[in-house]
Amino acid sequence: MSDPMNDRPDTNPPPEDGRKSSSPLIWILILIALIAFAWYFYNRNAGTGSVDDLTPPPATSDAMTPAASSPAEVEAAEAAAREKAKAKAAPKPARSIPKDRAASLAGQPKIAYPPEAYRSREEGTVVVKAQVDELGNASNVEIVRRSGSRVLDRAAMNEVRKWKFTPAIKNGKTVASSVQVPVEYKLDDE
Repeated sequence: MSDPMNDRPDTNPPPEDGRKSSSPLIWILILIALIAFAWYFYNRNAGTGSVDDLTPPPATSDAMTPAASSPAEVEAAEAAAREKAKAKAAPKPARSIPKDRAASLAGQPKIAYPPEAYRSREEGTVVVKAQVDELGNASNVEIVRRSGSRVLDRAAMNEVRKWKFTPAIKNGKTVASSVQVPVEYKLDDE
């Protein structure tokens, strides 16, 4: 006897080998949307070449300006339009480039007197040379002129390593340079 369930013709379609293909109409619509999106941003950003171009135009326009009724008003409006066009066409002043300058000490740091030199009542001035990087930090500190006290000389080098400097400027850019600074140790007699 035959099974009626198994004898029934297969109503399910056979499985397809590949993926289902999308309609070409959907791809065309997506392409048009992408082109419109690109066109919008291109026109929105067109003509922006400098920071001054990014400022929005004034809120008034010629369409909002009432029509002139007399010849004198027409002439005044035309003169104003010419002045506006001249001002717009005039070259903008170039950005000012900072002048070249040497590195210098930023502020007046407080100098800690070494306790050993204080007890020994040692005084003196140490001239220290330091390399100053583009950020104003001191490195490669060395003594140019000694004070006569090793304690003061060592303390001066350690102090200058901690100090902040204003970096040198050359051609409008900060550059590494060297600077000499005096470090004075003087006891206050009371």
